[in-house]
Amino acid sequence: MTTLAHLETFIEVASLGSFAAAARQLDLPRSTVTARIKALEEELGVALFQRTTRQVRLTVEGEAYREKVQPALRDLEEAGEQLKSAQAPQGMVRVSVPVDLPLDVLAEAMASFNLRYPEVRVEVHVSDRAVDLTGERFDFALRGNRVASESVIVRKIASSFLVLVARPELMEEASFGELLTSGRVIDPAEVLVEAGQGGGAPVYRTRNLQLALALVLNGGVAGILPKSMCADFLADGRLAEAACPVDLPELPLFAVLPSRRFIPKRVRLLVDHLASAFG
Repeated sequence: MTTLAHLETFIEVASLGSFAAAARQLDLPRSTVTARIKALEEELGVALFQRTTRQVRLTVEGEAYREKVQPALRDLEEAGEQLKSAQAPQGMVRVSVPVDLPLDVLAEAMASFNLRYPEVRVEVHVSDRAVDLTGERFDFALRGNRVASESVIVRKIASSFLVLVARPELMEEASFGELLTSGRVIDPAEVLVEAGQGGGAPVYRTRNLQLALALVLNGGVAGILPKSMCADFLADGRLAEAACPVDLPELPLFAVLPSRRFIPKRVRLLVDHLASAFG
């Protein structure tokens, strides 16, 4: 007899394309996952997956079954969440964040969120990959660019302004033009390239803001970085801000959520908390 556990297991295998990955996600032995799928296929009388040594792929029948099962499971989950919404928030929130997000700010925000809502568990995946929020069961993603799609809700939660910064002694040694010509301006957002101010071959090239800041603090290069990241170092004099010959744009941060009728309370609270932390 098909149970909710069978259906949830089917969706996990279909989303992840792997029995082993689904077992890890569900915290189950792989044999249990395999047995549930086998029982489901026997009851339905069709093969739901094509299995090879390298991959697991939905059959035509499996794809049609997922199109029916996934919305139904989502409706059941939302019904339960609505009943729980008046209670203290609890449960898991799965979040995807980009590699260049200031992870120290994220870590501090997660710690303070845990103190306030100790029954909520947060699972963070750090990747620049465009995740399938619904298929991979992410509650939301943080992204630096607006996603244009009817299948998602996009909320701008923060913005930071870029500034040109360097160690004060470096600014005394060389002008911006000299630094640019010698490739000693690190530009993770590639603002200078887009403005046609590429200069010489860069000494360092990275899109990771944390690494870029560390390189600037280490001396030898200037950097175009979010002012919010540099605030403490500007305040204590380790970095100084310089005029930049090009207009430096705003760096937005968006929360991208699946477009569904009901957003669990724990998800809304975490998005609001991160908006406060990064805003």
